[in-house]
Amino acid sequence: MNDSKKVDVLNFLLIWITLAISYSIPFELFLFSYAVLGPLHYLTEINWLEKKNYFLKNKTDKKIYLIAVIVLISITTVTLLITEMEKWEFSKQFHQYIFQSPISLPLATFIKWSYSAIFIGFLFSIIYFITERWKNRILLACISIITTILFFRFPLFTIWFGTFLPTIIHVFLFTTLFMWSGAKRSKSGWGYLNVISMFIVILVIINKKIIINSDSVNYTAIETLITSNFHHVNFIINKLLGTTAGNEWDVLSPNVWKVQVFITFAYTYHYLNWFSKTTVINWHKVDRKKMKITFVFWIVSVSLFYINYRIGFAALFVLSMLHVILEFPLNVNTAVSIIQPTKDK
Repeated sequence: MNDSKKVDVLNFLLIWITLAISYSIPFELFLFSYAVLGPLHYLTEINWLEKKNYFLKNKTDKKIYLIAVIVLISITTVTLLITEMEKWEFSKQFHQYIFQSPISLPLATFIKWSYSAIFIGFLFSIIYFITERWKNRILLACISIITTILFFRFPLFTIWFGTFLPTIIHVFLFTTLFMWSGAKRSKSGWGYLNVISMFIVILVIINKKIIINSDSVNYTAIETLITSNFHHVNFIINKLLGTTAGNEWDVLSPNVWKVQVFITFAYTYHYLNWFSKTTVINWHKVDRKKMKITFVFWIVSVSLFYINYRIGFAALFVLSMLHVILEFPLNVNTAVSIIQPTKDK
C-alpha cells in the first residue's frame, strides 16, 4: 500500500471517527479544535502556500497579490476591532462615544460593506487565474469592487460571502473539492469513497435523531462559544432553514445541536485532513527556522486561548482570515482541476 492510499484509508477512518466524537461533544470538540488544531493549521499552511507561490501562475504576481491581501485583511481587522470594542468593559464607553459622533453613519456603512472584503479576495484570485494582462485585471478588479458596493446591503450577500465563505464553505466545501481533486489525480477508489462520505455525513446528521439531556449539557462550553460569537454561524444556518424564530437561539433545540455537530465535524475534519497529508503534499518540508517559529507561535496561540478564549479568538483572527484569503488561488486551481479532463501520463 503506497503512501497516498494509506492517507486515503486514514482519512476514511478520520471522517467517521470525527463525526462520532462530534455527536458526543459538539461544543467542546469545536472549541478544542479551533484553539489547538486551528492555529497550527493556519501557520503550517501559510508556510506551504508561500513555498508554492500561493498557487499563482508566476512569481511576479506574488507582490501585488500580497498587497491586495494585506488591504483586505486590514479592512476585516478594523471591523473586528470596532465590533469587539462594544463587548469589552474597558472599551464600551469609547465605542458608545464613536457611535454617537457624526462619523457613526459612515462608520456603520463601512462595517456593513467590510464583510465584502472576503468576496473581493475570492474574485481577485479568479481574476489572477483567468487573465495575465494587467489592464484586464484592473478592469475586472474594479468591477468586483463596484459589485460589492451594489450588493452589500442585501442580507443574503453578507451571509454567503461575509459569513459562510470564510467558515463553512472554506472548511467543508473547499476541503471536499480538494479531496475530489486528489482522488481524480491519483485515481484512488478510497479517495472517491471519502468524497462520497463527506456528503453521506450530511445525510446522517439530517436523519439521525438527537436526544438532549439538559443535565449533561456543558453550559460553560456553550457560554464560551457565545461570548466568542462562534454561535453566529449556527444561528444563521438555523434561521435559513426556518428552524428558529426571530433572534432566539435555543441551545437545547435538537436542530441547534445538529447544526453544531455539522460545524464541529467540518472544522475538526478540515484540520485533521490537512495534518494527515504530510507525506502526500509535504507541507512540513519548509525551512527549519520557519518551522521553529511556527511552533513557538502555536504554543503562544494555544496559551492565549487557555488564558481567555475571547482573547485568543481576537488575537488569532488576523491569522485565521489570512490563511483563508491566501488559500483562494488554491481553491480556484482545485475547482478548475476537477472540471478539466485528466491528462494521460
